Amino acid sequence: MKKVLIAVMIVATSFCIIFSNVWADDLDDKKITIGTRGGIFLGDGDPTNDMTMFGVYGRYKLNKKWNIGLSVDHLFGDFEEPYQKFGITSLKVNDASMTNTIISIWGEREFMPGSRSVQKWRPYIAGGLGFGIVDGDDVQGSTSSGGQYNLRFDSGTEIVPALAGGVRYLLGSSWEIDLSLRYSYHMTDWGVTDSVSSKIGETDNYSTFGSYIGIGFRF
Repeated sequence: MKKVLIAVMIVATSFCIIFSNVWADDLDDKKITIGTRGGIFLGDGDPTNDMTMFGVYGRYKLNKKWNIGLSVDHLFGDFEEPYQKFGITSLKVNDASMTNTIISIWGEREFMPGSRSVQKWRPYIAGGLGFGIVDGDDVQGSTSSGGQYNLRFDSGTEIVPALAGGVRYLLGSSWEIDLSLRYSYHMTDWGVTDSVSSKIGETDNYSTFGSYIGIGFRF
């Protein structure tokens, strides 16, 4: 996933260099946007391979080029085979459901095409920082050696820096559609405890990369 982050940074930098001279100043005088969004994110396998996201966001236009934003996103998916952290071989695949509610702030550079025929398209790049609250279900099962395991999800937190890039399309004077790609790095502070052996399994940091679509109202 580090290669993905490097690739995203290179694309974002190239995007700025190529298009900063093509797009003129933003002529839109609406300052505030509120909206909702949903999407799919892929993980690097530990603890999860994929998560579904939905959330709400607000954005404030600082000037003709820069915005700041605040969002609350709720992600949910499966903790893939958590018993493997303890070297346990389960008789059957037994994933744990997990959720992650992330509160984020970000800064954003928005561009406006100079040609009037395409001024409704608004490309942008963004970077931000989030605070995640993680929770999950307990998992019980039998081992291949005839024993038992009982895994308790220890709720915790994450610090989540992120990079994003996308494009908005203005639907008239107030509404917009937002299409975006986002890379996030999750620095974890939570784990799983096996109540049978009393062992604690710490969760490694992990990455997610995905896309979402949103709809917003500007005023």
